[in-house]
Amino acid sequence: MKLSKRWAPAIISPAVIAAVALNPLQANAVDLPDLTPEELMVMMQQAEPVEFSGTVLKTSNLGLPALELSSMLSESEIEQMREKTPEEFASFVPDVIENNALTDAMELIAGEHRIRVYVGETGVRSQILDPMAQRDFIASGNTVWVYDSREQTAAYAEIDEARAKASKEEAMLRLDTYAAEIGLDLTNPQAVAEYAMAQVGDSSQVSVGTDHFHAGRTAYELIITPNSDVSLIASIVISIDSEFGIPLAVTVNSTEQSEPAMQIGFESISFQDQDESLFSFTPPAGTTVTNLNELGAQAKDMEMFMSEEEMAELEAKTAAKPEPTMIGDSWDSVIHMPARDSGELDMLSEGLFAELMSDVDGGKVFSTPVMNVLVTDSGDIYAGAVTVAHLLAVAK
Repeated sequence: MKLSKRWAPAIISPAVIAAVALNPLQANAVDLPDLTPEELMVMMQQAEPVEFSGTVLKTSNLGLPALELSSMLSESEIEQMREKTPEEFASFVPDVIENNALTDAMELIAGEHRIRVYVGETGVRSQILDPMAQRDFIASGNTVWVYDSREQTAAYAEIDEARAKASKEEAMLRLDTYAAEIGLDLTNPQAVAEYAMAQVGDSSQVSVGTDHFHAGRTAYELIITPNSDVSLIASIVISIDSEFGIPLAVTVNSTEQSEPAMQIGFESISFQDQDESLFSFTPPAGTTVTNLNELGAQAKDMEMFMSEEEMAELEAKTAAKPEPTMIGDSWDSVIHMPARDSGELDMLSEGLFAELMSDVDGGKVFSTPVMNVLVTDSGDIYAGAVTVAHLLAVAK
């Protein structure tokens, strides 16, 4: 007999309650083999690629507006950009300016989102599940797609496999060279874990927490606690699947509040082979499709329409912009970006950012429980996961 889903809770719930009542310890307790922090790191390093699918829940409590943010560029500013673009390429000014990357990123950071994730043998797919729409990221082979069902837009890029391979080989060569200099055997996970623990040194405490269930899986808990008087990070807690060694969840706790600042983890996960058709994508009818490779080529071609004076002026402006520097180290580190052009300051002093910033002695501060950004009156920017007092001290 097939039970209606309507009646399933009424039948299942008493059974679950009875089972817990008869054996409450067995229902809640998880007792995994004891592991040290180094052994947990080794487990994660040795984790083999595995196919799975699941739903990830991301929640944040950062004091940011949990809503879809509008563009920080006005129509007049967009029109000015069009006017400054060579006539032959005016049509290529991205319409996505009206839903720009910065505000999209802030919208994803704030509030709550569910993301459906598929990892298969030939590709990866993630779907951000909005109430009235869906955003997809699909990577398979050398092709990457990004699709927005609400905006009916899609963008794709073909990755240059030769360049990607060369970049990977170059990165590995640098890593091998560095490992040889410090006498580290990268083929030995235990040695790598011990080196990582040694690098942590006095900056953090790393411990193993309570064995537990997460998303129906038994999991270890790795806890990283900063040893810092100025860090906003109270601790980072990682749930690690006891069988496959992959992270199931990450929680970031702040010194500024009792509730977690950010949590991201699987609500459900299933380790099984995936239907490879999930990783092939054809834009639905009516979708506006953008070839990112062509846009990149067109941007380069625009240089052909610039005079030598304009090219020299552009190169001078680029060369004149000072590079960011890092002040301090570990949890106390602060990024310093020297003052640049006034346009950047105007962006920070108007619209969205103006509402999110508060006045301090010598500038303005954009604050969250895990990050502070100080913009001084002179235009310098200091940012870090540290207190405002520490940023002000560094700025002086």
